[in-house]
Amino acid sequence: MKIAVVGDTHGKIDTIVQELREIEVDHLFFTGDFYSDAGKISRRLGLDFTGVSGNCDFRSKGEQEQFLRISGKHFYITHGHKYGVKHGLNSLYYRAEEIKADVVLFGHTHIPFCEEINGIWFINPGSPSRPRGGAKKTYALIEIENHSFSPRIVYLAV
Repeated sequence: MKIAVVGDTHGKIDTIVQELREIEVDHLFFTGDFYSDAGKISRRLGLDFTGVSGNCDFRSKGEQEQFLRISGKHFYITHGHKYGVKHGLNSLYYRAEEIKADVVLFGHTHIPFCEEINGIWFINPGSPSRPRGGAKKTYALIEIENHSFSPRIVYLAV
């Protein structure tokens, strides 16, 4: 199974749609900011998506957090702004421990991050349209096969 993790698109989706079309993903996680983009991406690719609203989603009907179990892994999805992720992961880490998450997907910083901390994966896909902090345009890809869990950051060529 291939899962794309995308967020912070801010209305610019053509590049990420083309990329995801080429690699043929099975599901889309959206980490917020322009929640309506997640619906547009999923419709254009014929995918289901699970997503959350971010701090720039003023009229969105998206949830602030989502929980999902896939292949035995408990995923927690949030935008991250309510946990102060621009200043560190402590609050988000304690939330993940509290809910017994195996994988935390978040955005908000526009800077990619993919690291396992004390048995919990923290994955921020960065931004495919408006990267910050010298980062390049990115998204995250998670591949799950049998009991193998393999997340990584993917850098867009454009």
